[in-house]
Amino acid sequence: MKNLAKNIKVIISGLALSCFCLSCSEDIMDQIDTNPNAPEDVSINLLLPQVIMNAVRTVAGNQTIFGVSTYVEHSANVRINPIDPWNVSESMWSSCYYGLNDLEFLIAKAEDESNYAYLGIGQILYAFLLSNLTDLYGDIPMSEAVKGSDFRTPKFDSQEAVYANMISLLDDAISNLDRQSVGNPGNTDMIFRGDLEMWRKAAYGLKARFHNRLSNHDPENSANAALTAISNSYTSINEGFVFDGYQQESSVYNNPWSAFQNSQELFAVGQTLLDQMENFAGDLTNDPRSNRWFSLVNGAIIGAPTGENLADPSHSRYSQPSRSQILYNGAPQPLLQFDELKFIEAEAYLRLQNNQNAFEAFQEGVRAALQKLSVPANEIDDYLGGPGMPSSGDDLTLNHIIGQKYISFWLYQPLEAFNDFRRTGIPEMNNPIGTPLRIPYPISEVNRNPNTPTEINDVTIFTTPVWWARQN
Repeated sequence: MKNLAKNIKVIISGLALSCFCLSCSEDIMDQIDTNPNAPEDVSINLLLPQVIMNAVRTVAGNQTIFGVSTYVEHSANVRINPIDPWNVSESMWSSCYYGLNDLEFLIAKAEDESNYAYLGIGQILYAFLLSNLTDLYGDIPMSEAVKGSDFRTPKFDSQEAVYANMISLLDDAISNLDRQSVGNPGNTDMIFRGDLEMWRKAAYGLKARFHNRLSNHDPENSANAALTAISNSYTSINEGFVFDGYQQESSVYNNPWSAFQNSQELFAVGQTLLDQMENFAGDLTNDPRSNRWFSLVNGAIIGAPTGENLADPSHSRYSQPSRSQILYNGAPQPLLQFDELKFIEAEAYLRLQNNQNAFEAFQEGVRAALQKLSVPANEIDDYLGGPGMPSSGDDLTLNHIIGQKYISFWLYQPLEAFNDFRRTGIPEMNNPIGTPLRIPYPISEVNRNPNTPTEINDVTIFTTPVWWARQN
């Protein structure tokens, strides 16, 4: 653990220098071109921890994602300053492109050195960063991005092309992880400690997620492709794409979501989340997650209304996430877990009209979502028999699957819940001003890159869906 803490200290210190909101094109490349102290060569052993921590801390834990949490009504903003839906942090854009820039270097170097373990890991992380960007923004610079001064104003590739490239990257990663490599990353791999089989399963899991995202465009083939990928991915709650290296007794190497709450008291529990839990359990107290996840206000769990930005920094009016059970400094950061795969499996089988297999996968998904919280088996059985739960494949609907998936993504994966909502319309949102369908491009990119789409603004984010989403 001491070595891990030391590694995290080095990585986070380096990442702190990269947290300026800059354009993916001109700003970043200018810094690289003009910094006389920048090294001309970096060992991939040193670079791998940085690109991993970038993906975990400054992308999955990015402040932009907190804004998305309020979009999807997992959470409500209760700090004194309101958050308008069109004013979410721009830091996701720069964090992803900084990471992609480093990954371009790592991938090229690994390929030159026949270091296929690093190459495969780099390609998986590259696909993961691209997915965060395109799912939030839609069309993004890809083919001409992070190419240095050759493309200072890169073109925006279509989201369809980005998705095709993401899946191709994962296929290449799987192939490379199967090749004989000159080295293994070992402890420089801060997620799996050099276990390439776990990385291979992560690639297949991401493939399942990405294929399922295309359900509106190709329902049957997307379902079959997702099922094939799932069969090669994680098989229990003991496996998953999760970073578990944050330090509980630290104010520097801690989970960034906990850091947000420590510094600004941002989070209150969204009423929409509580409503969804009650829909399944009949009463909130019948959901075994409720007494693990939420603080009490005068002995009760009180959700914050959506879209009102009511200040409650002392948490005397609305419940906050439990600081001991879920929102604590050492809390793991999930990127993809077994229960998500079971819900994708259930949805895929439902699209293929195989309701019995869909029902079995759904029940496994719910069971896994509760097991990862150490809920006892008898409580899980009681929950599965609750008034809002299906009793057979004939009763199962998409509302059941996406509703349970929505709950399971709280607190740390609101982007995936947001993606499902835009794809399926489930669950119903309650914000009186409406739910955004994307986030606007950063002002820095709009001002510097004339190729930035001009039709996406603080008005059209409510009306213009991304390519894979339901079309109005």
